[in-house]
Amino acid sequence: MMMNFHVKRRQQFLSEKNYQLALKEIPQGIKLFESEPARSGSSEAEGWLISYRMIAFDLFNLLVLKYTGGESIEAMRSELEGVVEGYERATNQLREYSRDPNASGFQVDSFDGYCPCLGLISLCYLLHRRDLLPRVAELLDGPDKNNVGMDFLIEDFLSYAPMDRYESDTLLVTEPFESLADAMDSADNKDALKHLRKFLKRWYKDLAGAPWHDAHKPDAQGRTGGYYGYWSFEAGAAVLLLGIDDDSSLHTYLYYPKDLVDWAKAHSVLEAKQNAVAATGLRCEAGQPCPKGGYWMTPAKSGSRRYFPQGQEMPPVASDYGTTIWQWDPNQADPTL
Repeated sequence: MMMNFHVKRRQQFLSEKNYQLALKEIPQGIKLFESEPARSGSSEAEGWLISYRMIAFDLFNLLVLKYTGGESIEAMRSELEGVVEGYERATNQLREYSRDPNASGFQVDSFDGYCPCLGLISLCYLLHRRDLLPRVAELLDGPDKNNVGMDFLIEDFLSYAPMDRYESDTLLVTEPFESLADAMDSADNKDALKHLRKFLKRWYKDLAGAPWHDAHKPDAQGRTGGYYGYWSFEAGAAVLLLGIDDDSSLHTYLYYPKDLVDWAKAHSVLEAKQNAVAATGLRCEAGQPCPKGGYWMTPAKSGSRRYFPQGQEMPPVASDYGTTIWQWDPNQADPTL
Protein backbone atom coordinates (compact mmCIF):
# COMPACT_ATOMS: atom_id res chain seq x y z
CA MET A 1 0.00 0.00 0.00
CA MET A 2 1.38 3.40 -0.99
CA MET A 3 2.00 5.91 1.76
CA ASN A 4 -0.27 8.94 1.80
CA PHE A 5 1.56 11.85 0.15
CA HIS A 6 0.81 14.24 3.01
CA VAL A 7 2.52 11.81 5.37
CA LYS A 8 5.40 11.08 3.02
CA ARG A 9 6.33 14.66 2.08
CA ARG A 10 9.02 16.40 4.11
CA GLN A 11 7.57 19.94 3.96
CA GLN A 12 3.91 20.88 4.18
CA PHE A 13 4.06 23.56 1.47
CA LEU A 14 4.26 20.93 -1.27
CA SER A 15 0.91 19.65 -2.52
CA GLU A 16 0.66 16.34 -4.33
CA LYS A 17 -0.76 18.10 -7.39
CA ASN A 18 2.17 20.53 -7.63
CA TYR A 19 4.63 17.75 -6.92
CA GLN A 20 3.38 15.56 -9.75
CA LEU A 21 3.20 18.56 -12.08
CA ALA A 22 6.80 19.56 -11.31
CA LEU A 23 7.99 15.96 -11.73
CA LYS A 24 6.57 16.12 -15.26
CA GLU A 25 7.50 19.66 -16.23
CA ILE A 26 11.12 19.81 -15.03
CA PRO A 27 12.31 16.89 -17.22
CA GLN A 28 10.37 18.38 -20.13
CA GLY A 29 12.21 21.66 -19.62
CA ILE A 30 15.55 19.87 -19.49
CA LYS A 31 14.76 18.05 -22.74
CA LEU A 32 13.80 21.33 -24.42
CA PHE A 33 17.00 23.10 -23.32
CA GLU A 34 19.07 20.14 -24.52
CA SER A 35 17.49 20.31 -27.97
CA GLU A 36 18.30 23.91 -28.89
CA PRO A 37 20.01 27.08 -27.63
CA ALA A 38 17.85 29.48 -25.64
CA ARG A 39 16.36 32.14 -27.89
CA SER A 40 17.09 34.84 -25.31
CA GLY A 41 20.79 34.62 -26.17
CA SER A 42 22.30 37.25 -28.47
CA SER A 43 24.21 34.50 -30.28
CA GLU A 44 24.05 30.73 -30.59
CA ALA A 45 26.96 30.36 -28.17
CA GLU A 46 25.26 32.54 -25.56
CA GLY A 47 22.01 30.67 -26.18
CA TRP A 48 23.69 27.36 -25.38
CA LEU A 49 25.23 28.93 -22.29
CA ILE A 50 21.78 29.93 -21.04
CA SER A 51 20.37 26.51 -21.93
CA TYR A 52 23.12 24.61 -20.11
CA ARG A 53 22.77 26.83 -17.06
CA MET A 54 19.04 26.16 -16.98
CA ILE A 55 19.65 22.40 -17.29
CA ALA A 56 22.00 22.47 -14.29
CA PHE A 57 19.50 24.59 -12.37
CA ASP A 58 16.67 22.20 -13.21
CA LEU A 59 18.66 19.08 -12.33
CA PHE A 60 19.45 20.55 -8.91
CA ASN A 61 15.82 21.55 -8.38
CA LEU A 62 14.60 18.10 -9.41
CA LEU A 63 16.81 16.50 -6.78
CA VAL A 64 15.56 18.93 -4.12
CA LEU A 65 11.97 18.34 -5.20
CA LYS A 66 12.32 14.59 -4.77
CA TYR A 67 13.73 15.03 -1.29
CA THR A 68 10.87 17.38 -0.37
CA GLY A 69 8.36 14.93 -1.79
CA GLY A 70 9.63 12.17 0.50
CA GLU A 71 11.41 10.06 -2.09
CA SER A 72 14.18 7.58 -1.25
CA ILE A 73 17.45 9.16 -0.22
CA GLU A 74 19.35 6.15 -1.60
CA ALA A 75 18.31 7.09 -5.14
CA MET A 76 19.55 10.64 -4.65
CA ARG A 77 23.14 9.40 -4.24
CA SER A 78 23.50 8.41 -7.89
CA GLU A 79 21.41 11.32 -9.18
CA LEU A 80 23.74 13.81 -7.52
CA GLU A 81 26.48 13.01 -10.02
CA GLY A 82 24.13 14.03 -12.83
CA VAL A 83 23.70 17.42 -11.15
CA VAL A 84 27.48 17.86 -10.99
CA GLU A 85 27.76 16.88 -14.65
CA GLY A 86 25.14 19.49 -15.50
CA TYR A 87 27.16 22.22 -13.80
CA GLU A 88 30.33 20.95 -15.49
CA ARG A 89 28.74 21.26 -18.91
CA ALA A 90 27.45 24.78 -18.14
CA THR A 91 30.86 25.83 -16.81
CA ASN A 92 32.67 24.45 -19.87
CA GLN A 93 30.31 26.44 -22.10
CA LEU A 94 30.87 29.58 -19.99
CA ARG A 95 34.64 29.24 -20.27
CA GLU A 96 34.43 28.75 -24.01
CA TYR A 97 31.94 31.59 -24.49
CA SER A 98 33.84 34.08 -22.31
CA ARG A 99 37.23 32.89 -23.62
CA ASP A 100 38.30 32.58 -20.01
CA PRO A 101 39.40 29.01 -19.20
CA ASN A 102 39.23 29.83 -15.48
CA ALA A 103 35.78 31.43 -15.36
CA SER A 104 33.99 30.30 -12.19
CA GLY A 105 30.96 28.07 -12.60
CA PHE A 106 29.21 29.74 -9.65
CA GLN A 107 28.74 33.47 -9.12
CA VAL A 108 29.39 33.14 -5.41
CA ASP A 109 29.18 36.87 -4.68
CA SER A 110 25.38 36.67 -5.09
CA PHE A 111 22.56 34.56 -3.65
CA ASP A 112 22.00 33.11 -7.13
CA GLY A 113 25.41 31.43 -7.08
CA TYR A 114 26.36 31.17 -3.42
CA CYS A 115 23.32 29.19 -2.24
CA PRO A 116 23.41 26.45 -4.90
CA CYS A 117 27.21 26.20 -4.62
CA LEU A 118 27.16 25.68 -0.86
CA GLY A 119 24.09 23.46 -1.19
CA LEU A 120 25.78 21.23 -3.76
CA ILE A 121 28.92 20.91 -1.62
CA SER A 122 26.76 20.05 1.40
CA LEU A 123 24.81 17.38 -0.48
CA CYS A 124 28.08 15.71 -1.43
CA TYR A 125 28.74 15.20 2.29
CA LEU A 126 25.19 14.32 3.29
CA LEU A 127 24.82 11.75 0.50
CA HIS A 128 28.31 10.33 1.09
CA ARG A 129 29.57 11.44 -2.31
CA ARG A 130 32.83 13.10 -1.26
CA ASP A 131 34.31 11.67 -4.44
CA LEU A 132 32.42 14.39 -6.35
CA LEU A 133 33.90 17.28 -4.34
CA PRO A 134 37.13 17.65 -6.37
CA ARG A 135 34.95 18.12 -9.45
CA VAL A 136 32.81 20.76 -7.68
CA ALA A 137 35.98 22.50 -6.49
CA GLU A 138 37.32 22.65 -10.07
CA LEU A 139 34.14 24.44 -11.15
CA LEU A 140 35.04 27.17 -8.66
CA ASP A 141 38.83 27.20 -8.86
CA GLY A 142 39.43 26.87 -12.58
CA PRO A 143 42.16 24.57 -13.95
CA ASP A 144 44.84 27.17 -13.14
CA LYS A 145 43.47 27.73 -9.59
CA ASN A 146 42.83 31.40 -10.40
CA ASN A 147 39.77 31.69 -8.15
CA VAL A 148 40.89 29.87 -5.00
CA GLY A 149 40.27 31.30 -1.55
CA MET A 150 37.33 33.49 -2.58
CA ASP A 151 35.19 32.65 0.45
CA PHE A 152 35.96 31.44 3.97
CA LEU A 153 32.89 29.24 4.41
CA ILE A 154 33.21 27.50 1.04
CA GLU A 155 36.89 26.82 1.72
CA ASP A 156 36.07 25.59 5.24
CA PHE A 157 33.51 23.11 3.91
CA LEU A 158 35.81 21.89 1.13
CA SER A 159 38.68 21.44 3.60
CA TYR A 160 36.90 18.35 4.98
CA ALA A 161 37.22 16.67 1.59
CA PRO A 162 40.27 14.62 0.61
CA MET A 163 42.13 17.48 -1.07
CA ASP A 164 44.24 20.49 -0.18
CA ARG A 165 42.37 23.77 0.19
CA TYR A 166 43.17 27.44 0.66
CA GLU A 167 43.05 30.11 3.36
CA SER A 168 40.47 32.86 3.16
CA ASP A 169 39.36 35.61 5.54
CA THR A 170 36.48 36.80 3.35
CA LEU A 171 32.82 35.86 3.80
CA LEU A 172 31.07 36.92 0.62
CA VAL A 173 27.50 36.57 1.94
CA THR A 174 27.36 37.55 5.60
CA GLU A 175 23.62 37.22 6.23
CA PRO A 176 22.72 34.63 7.37
CA PHE A 177 25.98 32.75 6.75
CA GLU A 178 28.08 34.54 9.37
CA SER A 179 26.42 32.43 12.08
CA LEU A 180 27.18 29.25 10.13
CA ALA A 181 30.81 30.34 9.79
CA ASP A 182 30.89 30.91 13.56
CA ALA A 183 29.51 27.39 14.08
CA MET A 184 32.19 25.86 11.85
CA ASP A 185 34.83 27.85 13.75
CA SER A 186 33.53 26.91 17.23
CA ALA A 187 35.77 25.35 19.82
CA ASP A 188 33.14 22.83 20.97
CA ASN A 189 29.84 21.42 19.75
CA LYS A 190 27.76 23.14 22.42
CA ASP A 191 28.90 26.48 21.07
CA ALA A 192 28.46 25.26 17.50
CA LEU A 193 24.83 24.30 18.17
CA LYS A 194 24.15 27.76 19.59
CA HIS A 195 25.38 29.35 16.36
CA LEU A 196 23.51 26.81 14.21
CA ARG A 197 20.25 27.63 16.01
CA LYS A 198 20.85 31.32 15.35
CA PHE A 199 21.64 30.55 11.71
CA LEU A 200 18.48 28.50 11.15
CA LYS A 201 16.30 30.98 13.01
CA ARG A 202 17.19 33.72 10.52
CA TRP A 203 17.91 31.53 7.47
CA TYR A 204 14.70 32.06 5.51
CA LYS A 205 14.23 35.72 6.47
CA ASP A 206 17.80 36.70 5.61
CA LEU A 207 17.58 34.97 2.23
CA ALA A 208 14.62 37.10 1.14
CA GLY A 209 16.65 38.21 -1.89
CA ALA A 210 17.07 34.68 -3.20
CA PRO A 211 15.10 33.92 -6.40
CA TRP A 212 13.25 30.99 -4.79
CA HIS A 213 12.07 32.96 -1.74
CA ASP A 214 8.29 32.76 -1.16
CA ALA A 215 7.86 30.56 -4.24
CA HIS A 216 5.25 28.50 -2.36
CA LYS A 217 2.88 31.49 -2.08
CA PRO A 218 0.19 31.93 -4.76
CA ASP A 219 0.37 34.95 -7.05
CA ALA A 220 -2.47 37.41 -7.72
CA GLN A 221 -4.13 34.80 -9.97
CA GLY A 222 -3.85 32.12 -7.29
CA ARG A 223 -1.12 30.20 -9.14
CA THR A 224 1.98 28.73 -7.54
CA GLY A 225 5.16 27.49 -9.17
CA GLY A 226 8.88 27.25 -8.62
CA TYR A 227 8.69 25.87 -5.09
CA TYR A 228 10.72 22.66 -4.77
CA GLY A 229 11.60 22.83 -1.08
CA TYR A 230 13.30 25.18 1.36
CA TRP A 231 16.31 23.39 2.81
CA SER A 232 19.46 24.47 4.58
CA PHE A 233 21.56 21.51 3.48
CA GLU A 234 24.61 23.39 4.72
CA ALA A 235 23.32 23.25 8.32
CA GLY A 236 22.93 19.47 8.00
CA ALA A 237 26.41 19.13 6.53
CA ALA A 238 27.84 21.22 9.37
CA VAL A 239 26.34 18.83 11.95
CA LEU A 240 27.88 15.90 10.09
CA LEU A 241 31.30 17.49 9.63
CA LEU A 242 31.54 18.73 13.21
CA GLY A 243 30.56 15.31 14.56
CA ILE A 244 27.53 16.58 16.50
CA ASP A 245 25.74 13.49 17.83
CA ASP A 246 22.64 15.14 19.29
CA ASP A 247 21.10 17.56 16.80
CA SER A 248 17.57 17.31 18.28
CA SER A 249 17.58 21.03 19.19
CA LEU A 250 17.66 21.81 15.46
CA HIS A 251 14.66 19.64 14.56
CA THR A 252 12.23 22.42 15.39
CA TYR A 253 13.44 24.43 12.39
CA LEU A 254 11.45 23.67 9.24
CA TYR A 255 14.44 24.15 6.96
CA TYR A 256 16.75 21.72 8.73
CA PRO A 257 16.99 18.46 6.68
CA LYS A 258 16.86 16.11 9.67
CA ASP A 259 15.89 13.05 7.61
CA LEU A 260 18.95 13.50 5.44
CA VAL A 261 21.22 13.99 8.45
CA ASP A 262 19.77 10.88 10.12
CA TRP A 263 20.32 8.90 6.93
CA ALA A 264 23.91 10.14 6.61
CA LYS A 265 24.69 9.13 10.19
CA ALA A 266 23.03 5.74 9.81
CA HIS A 267 24.95 5.02 6.59
CA SER A 268 28.38 6.03 7.82
CA VAL A 269 29.82 2.86 6.28
CA LEU A 270 29.31 4.52 2.88
CA GLU A 271 31.41 7.43 4.09
CA ALA A 272 34.29 5.12 4.89
CA LYS A 273 33.97 3.50 1.46
CA GLN A 274 33.88 6.86 -0.32
CA ASN A 275 36.91 8.04 1.64
CA ALA A 276 38.80 4.95 0.52
CA VAL A 277 37.80 5.60 -3.08
CA ALA A 278 38.75 9.26 -2.84
CA ALA A 279 42.10 8.43 -1.29
CA THR A 280 43.07 6.56 -4.46
CA GLY A 281 40.91 8.66 -6.77
CA LEU A 282 43.15 9.99 -9.52
CA ARG A 283 41.84 12.16 -12.35
CA CYS A 284 43.40 12.95 -15.70
CA GLU A 285 42.23 15.13 -18.57
CA ALA A 286 42.25 13.85 -22.14
CA GLY A 287 45.50 14.72 -23.90
CA GLN A 288 47.56 14.33 -20.74
CA PRO A 289 49.86 11.35 -20.01
CA CYS A 290 48.37 8.64 -17.81
CA PRO A 291 49.80 9.25 -14.30
CA LYS A 292 49.42 5.62 -13.16
CA GLY A 293 49.05 2.34 -15.03
CA GLY A 294 45.71 0.64 -14.41
CA TYR A 295 41.99 0.70 -15.20
CA TRP A 296 40.35 4.07 -15.79
CA MET A 297 36.83 5.22 -16.72
CA THR A 298 35.11 8.47 -17.68
CA PRO A 299 31.57 9.67 -16.83
CA ALA A 300 31.39 11.05 -20.39
CA LYS A 301 30.63 7.55 -21.72
CA SER A 302 29.03 4.48 -20.17
CA GLY A 303 31.10 1.30 -20.37
CA SER A 304 34.30 3.31 -20.85
CA ARG A 305 36.43 1.34 -18.37
CA ARG A 306 39.75 0.33 -19.94
CA TYR A 307 43.40 -0.22 -19.10
CA PHE A 308 46.03 2.48 -19.72
CA PRO A 309 49.78 2.04 -19.15
CA GLN A 310 51.56 4.86 -17.34
CA GLY A 311 52.63 7.61 -19.72
CA GLN A 312 50.12 6.83 -22.50
CA GLU A 313 48.16 9.86 -23.67
CA MET A 314 44.57 9.75 -22.38
CA PRO A 315 42.15 9.94 -25.33
CA PRO A 316 39.14 12.26 -25.69
CA VAL A 317 35.61 10.85 -25.79
CA ALA A 318 32.94 12.50 -27.91
CA SER A 319 30.16 13.79 -25.63
CA ASP A 320 28.17 16.89 -24.70
CA TYR A 321 30.09 17.40 -21.47
CA GLY A 322 33.15 19.25 -22.76
CA THR A 323 36.64 18.15 -21.74
CA THR A 324 36.94 14.41 -21.11
CA ILE A 325 38.01 13.62 -17.54
CA TRP A 326 39.32 10.11 -16.88
CA GLN A 327 38.97 8.77 -13.32
CA TRP A 328 40.92 6.01 -11.63
CA ASP A 329 38.76 2.95 -10.97
CA PRO A 330 39.26 1.82 -7.34
CA ASN A 331 38.32 -1.69 -8.48
CA GLN A 332 41.45 -2.76 -10.37
CA ALA A 333 40.30 -6.33 -11.02
CA ASP A 334 41.09 -7.66 -14.47
CA PRO A 335 37.70 -8.47 -16.10
CA THR A 336 39.24 -11.28 -18.18
CA LEU A 337 40.24 -13.30 -15.11
